[in-house]
Amino acid sequence: MRWSRASASRPARRRAVVSVIGGPGSGSARRPAAVYRTPPRRWRVAARRCYIPASREEPPMISSDTLADLLETLVNIPSETGHEAAIADWMAARLGALGRGEVQRTGQSLAWRGPRGRAARPLVVLAGHLDTVPANGNATARRDSGRLYGLGSSDMKGGDVVLLALLESLDPARLRFDLAAVFYDAEEGPAAGNGLGRVLRELPWLAEARLAILLEPTDLRVELGCIGTMNAEVRVTGKSAHSARPWLGVNAVARAAPWLAEVTRFPVTPVQVGGVEYRETLQVTTLHAGRARNVVPDELTVNLNYRFPPDRTLDQAEARLKALVPSEFGFAVVDRAAAGQVCADLPEVAEFVQRFGAKVTGKQGWTDVARFTAAGVPAFNFGPGIPEQAHQADEYCPLENLDVAYRWLAQFLSEAAR
Repeated sequence: MRWSRASASRPARRRAVVSVIGGPGSGSARRPAAVYRTPPRRWRVAARRCYIPASREEPPMISSDTLADLLETLVNIPSETGHEAAIADWMAARLGALGRGEVQRTGQSLAWRGPRGRAARPLVVLAGHLDTVPANGNATARRDSGRLYGLGSSDMKGGDVVLLALLESLDPARLRFDLAAVFYDAEEGPAAGNGLGRVLRELPWLAEARLAILLEPTDLRVELGCIGTMNAEVRVTGKSAHSARPWLGVNAVARAAPWLAEVTRFPVTPVQVGGVEYRETLQVTTLHAGRARNVVPDELTVNLNYRFPPDRTLDQAEARLKALVPSEFGFAVVDRAAAGQVCADLPEVAEFVQRFGAKVTGKQGWTDVARFTAAGVPAFNFGPGIPEQAHQADEYCPLENLDVAYRWLAQFLSEAAR
């Protein structure tokens, strides 16, 4: 079944149309993934876009208590990676009840596209993932001292709450942007199954966006771009022998020891890109050797985890990493993900930062901002959660951050800075 084109505007009391691609019992095959043909573009294309200021009236605001209640509800819906059906159903019903726009679903991911304005308005996409890591005694939400504790509260159901509240409270006709939202699954799992990647392939109109904002936990900072990541397996061979007669063999660990001593001293290197700092890092993360306690190991495998800044392509990063490994050792890249590009020079990003006095940093980690920028869409991370709280047993989100993130984004979407 193809993505349907539902009406972009409906009477207030009617539900938005929900369309499903390849859903259970649909009896239709999934269509081939879309192929991006949009060439890379410079971020400064504002002159070719019509920039429409909205009404100067203050946008309606959702109360702090409502935001907290929404977060408690979402945290209490289990959504471990691979088990997002319940939260996707809940979110689909909530989006359908908006009575405007178009809701589209693929698997456990949802995309909402608001009514298009009569005049040309740039498209802004807000995005957040619905899944969490496995629970660790924190599956039930609780409130204490201005914080809401619970699995996913910071990473990133707090961001999802802000996103949903914006859709439910803002009138798309009064915004200065066309607005779209993506709630996606499987972010915490293997990259190949990431729901945002699937949505971007199946909804090529998302690549037309002027800007994407990913509501990952940033503690209200604007985090530009993100570092790339690469894992490579290094294989060092030797010759097995009885440990009582080691001269009959070649110990693979001993053979690798001088190189390991050198590579583990790789310095953390600050790199400036687009006016913000990233840190290039290299870590040995796993070592495997030996078949028995009394056998000289004839093979050692080492995993190198390399994090590189946005000014480096995947091929450049691979060449840099390979150059650190002796040619007589085996070398194979097992997975890699490109860095997210920095969009500090985009006028809307500069306006957001200056208007609210947000602190700007580089994202020292990989996020789906990289998927948006690879599709030609400038993007940045901004959300209410605390990055350091992600995946913690006592994970929490400050309730005040929900309110601030909601107000800043509502004002940004509604009107230009005065």
